[in-house]
Amino acid sequence: MKVYSVSEFVTSIQRYLEDGLGEVAVQGEIADFRKAQDRLIFFELKDKISRVSCFMMAWELKTILEEGMEIRVYGKPSLFKTSGRFHVRVREIELVGAGALHKSLMVLKEKLDKEGLFSEERKRPLPRFPEKVGLITSPDAAAYSDVLRVMKNRWSGVTVRFVACGVQGVGSISQLVSAFKYFNSEEHVDVIILTRGGGSLEDLQAFNSEDVARAIFSSRSPVVTGVGHERDWTVADLVADHRASTPSNAAEVVVPERREILFQIERMALDVEKNFFDQLASRRDVINEAMTSIEQYFQHQALRTREASLRFAHAFRQYEYAVSTKRDSLAMLTMQLSDRIRFSVQRYSALLAHQYKLLSSLSPQATLNRGYSVTYKNTSVVKRSEDVRAGDSLTTRLASGKIHSRVLP
Repeated sequence: MKVYSVSEFVTSIQRYLEDGLGEVAVQGEIADFRKAQDRLIFFELKDKISRVSCFMMAWELKTILEEGMEIRVYGKPSLFKTSGRFHVRVREIELVGAGALHKSLMVLKEKLDKEGLFSEERKRPLPRFPEKVGLITSPDAAAYSDVLRVMKNRWSGVTVRFVACGVQGVGSISQLVSAFKYFNSEEHVDVIILTRGGGSLEDLQAFNSEDVARAIFSSRSPVVTGVGHERDWTVADLVADHRASTPSNAAEVVVPERREILFQIERMALDVEKNFFDQLASRRDVINEAMTSIEQYFQHQALRTREASLRFAHAFRQYEYAVSTKRDSLAMLTMQLSDRIRFSVQRYSALLAHQYKLLSSLSPQATLNRGYSVTYKNTSVVKRSEDVRAGDSLTTRLASGKIHSRVLP
């Protein structure tokens, strides 16, 4: 016989329970409900004879629970490793009984209403002619075939993006929420139809869940619900942008009726044609008068254009004559100016030659050429003998060249 340690024994039993029994559904009345650290939830399920402990994470709880409420839990049997206590690890909860369901529904309705999820002001209008329609329902539901049949009969050319979901039972809430996430991020559509057939309050739990309500509220596209029959209502209906009475009515709301649109187009065409001829008849005199005015206006403009053309031709001939006259005058003035310039050049050239000769005869060089010289001491001209002393260096400038000398004592 194998001897187990405590932890080995608990682990073995835990694996046996989880793998051997697998997923189970247990129904009972809630007792000793408590929340630990705002993230762990513990409670017991009881009947007249026995009790079983249950455990789940706070974020997994999708409905409001109270002491004494009858519920059905889905999960796996297991053991706590530290204490070895038996429990059911709960994954999902369904309410049981009309009383509990109605009470939970009213509490949730009041909560979401206070948050404004049902406000008419936030609800969006539906597109008149949608091109892509999202459909969320079960492929096995009659609602699925009803919606497709009605849409096909009423209107053509619409693309339907279908996301298959469970509409009741375990996993239906998460599937519906995932479908809205898909349309928000992966596949944008013009409008979304959320639908299923009728059922009891217990059957419609997924459509009365807070998670589905918030998924509808967060949808990028307008949402139309068609759940059950006209007498049925759910939280999903209150949040949706439009509530249809049945699945077939949801399809009727989303797409127009082909014959109705054709009839409207024909009526509009007739109205436009009638209005046109009525306006034409009532405006005939006005049009005739306007046409006469337009004809007179163009005749007047043609006359003015002809007169302007004649005036322009006359003015152009005058301009040509004036240009010719000015050209002759300019040629004569050019000749006179040329003669004057030539006379002035000759005159001033003779005067410049005379002045040059006079300046040359009076220049110091001319004096030197006649046999005179100039003696400098440094840069000063020596004018008297008293200006020099023995030993001074002198420079004598002649007509050609220089003589350097020194004064003897």
